[in-house]
Amino acid sequence: MYPILLEVGKIKLYTYGVFIAFAFIVSAEYCARVSRELKIEPYIILDFIIWVLISGLIGTRIAYIIFNIKDYIKEPVKILRIWEGGLAWYGGVIFSIIVGYIWTKKKNISFLRMADITSLGLFIGLAIGRWGCFSAGCCYGRPTDFPLGVVFKNPLSLSITGVKIHPTQIYEGLGMFFFFAFIRGMMIAWKNFDQEKVASFKIKDILEGKTIFILLIELLLVRLYYMWYGKGIAFPSLIDILFLPSFVFLFFFVEFLGFSYGRSRAYFEGIIFSMYFLFYGSLRFFLEFLRDPSGLSGFIIDKTITANHIVSFVMFAFGAYSLLRGRFALTK
Repeated sequence: MYPILLEVGKIKLYTYGVFIAFAFIVSAEYCARVSRELKIEPYIILDFIIWVLISGLIGTRIAYIIFNIKDYIKEPVKILRIWEGGLAWYGGVIFSIIVGYIWTKKKNISFLRMADITSLGLFIGLAIGRWGCFSAGCCYGRPTDFPLGVVFKNPLSLSITGVKIHPTQIYEGLGMFFFFAFIRGMMIAWKNFDQEKVASFKIKDILEGKTIFILLIELLLVRLYYMWYGKGIAFPSLIDILFLPSFVFLFFFVEFLGFSYGRSRAYFEGIIFSMYFLFYGSLRFFLEFLRDPSGLSGFIIDKTITANHIVSFVMFAFGAYSLLRGRFALTK
């Protein structure tokens, strides 16, 4: 919607890049704090994150270029313009897992434990980073009459312009945000990722500083979205009054559901990593029906199923299999 955040002379500050950088800083700091609670030196997890991030960015870019090779053959220099958007998430997943696994093997560290911690950062990073996608106009949705639909008018936007479309970037960002709330609740129940369960849902756990900070960030972003597009929503005055308490209540309610789920199930290494694949795969599978395939890899089955549907289903299946395998191992 606003591809360029600031322009001074010939120097341009792209909104997409700002959100990606901010998402990395917030998610990396959160992972570092969690690692301290687990008595893992923060520099270890940060080193791991940097390797995974770099490999993930390379993978997302390579995958996007492969599926849009015609555009880059015409203008090869566009390959280097990563700040303008154009990343394919599944490429990043594959590359980052491969590099992360090799890194942990060389350091003689548990890959699954590191993956659990960094998966928390992925939930946070996507919750914030997708607003960068929205600003750039990439990853846009199909035309719609839905009240929450938006119209991109900026000619620099990567989205189609002048047509009301689904803000699928925001749908995904909010989905990952509430998935994070659920995982956060499970972490409270698993206190320091061990087999013991806490006795109750304590206020001090709910009001943990780093979690509240992330809640406030997402709350602000959603509020700004409503300010810009609230006119298209029915009963805006009522929504405006109930927005803040409803959003906060929903976050803590989902967190409590996660806590309740966590209390009834023991922790095992790789569970959060597996749930990331399960949650994200299922979310992306359904969102693909709302996204415009012309900005992706196109249809591959009966003008309904795209390549991203297949990848999303594979992610979901892998997550479900890993969870069942981990549960089965605990019962032995």
